[in-house]
Amino acid sequence: MKSRKLFPENKFWKLLSQKGQSLVEFILLLVVISGISYGFVAFMNRNLARYWEYSANLIINDKPGVNTVRLD
Repeated sequence: MKSRKLFPENKFWKLLSQKGQSLVEFILLLVVISGISYGFVAFMNRNLARYWEYSANLIINDKPGVNTVRLD
């Protein structure tokens, strides 16, 4: 018996293959979006830590009369 007689191509098989493709596309899209999101968060955390460290050092190392603006 020929294989096409056993498994005829009808709408069910096409729909089943499209569901599999949709699942794969969804997973790949989810991975890409998650990767971009985690990368952005890591980048912002690194820069934000530098900003807070700079601000803390500026406050800690403040000396009277140094770095003041004269309005003469």
